[in-house]
Amino acid sequence: MNPNEEIIWKSIQQQDKLVFEIYYKENYRSFFLLACKYLKNPVQAQEIVNDIFVKLWQDGHEMIIESSLKSYICKAIINRSINVLNKNKKEAQNQKELGHWSEEGYELRQLEETELKIRIYKAIDQLPEQCQRVFKMSRFEGMKQQGIADKLGISVKTVKNHITHALKQLGKAVDILLIATLIIKIFFQNQ
Repeated sequence: MNPNEEIIWKSIQQQDKLVFEIYYKENYRSFFLLACKYLKNPVQAQEIVNDIFVKLWQDGHEMIIESSLKSYICKAIINRSINVLNKNKKEAQNQKELGHWSEEGYELRQLEETELKIRIYKAIDQLPEQCQRVFKMSRFEGMKQQGIADKLGISVKTVKNHITHALKQLGKAVDILLIATLIIKIFFQNQ
């Protein structure tokens, strides 16, 4: 380290604010341009340079710089820039993979949903006629149990029994579909 830089560095280590600010202002532009050369992003470049100067100010008293102060800062900027580029590259790759999985996941969910609806309607169609009628009035027409009982001339307890029976049958149909879907997912993930 040349004598002038050594004086500057010692002053920064001793928290001399004026020397620090002068050094920052005199060298900021060249450090910023160096970071921009790597990152091609002025916002990230500014962030890196400022972070390095903050670290120098906060931890300078613990740091040992054997080369010149300027080359130390340049090396720190280059290393951080490379780290940011690697991080950006990894994030872009993750976003690309996420987009790919999202498209496949959406298509799979659409198929599952369609299959589930088909199963439910088939299960409803297989219910006894009166049970089917009560269930449709309850779930599709939004009628209350008392209203269904009055309309069909049956007791509320009978309405409850029909709905309970229907839900059990539908539950079995849905359980079978969920198990089949799980098996299919496991099968495709292992290929």
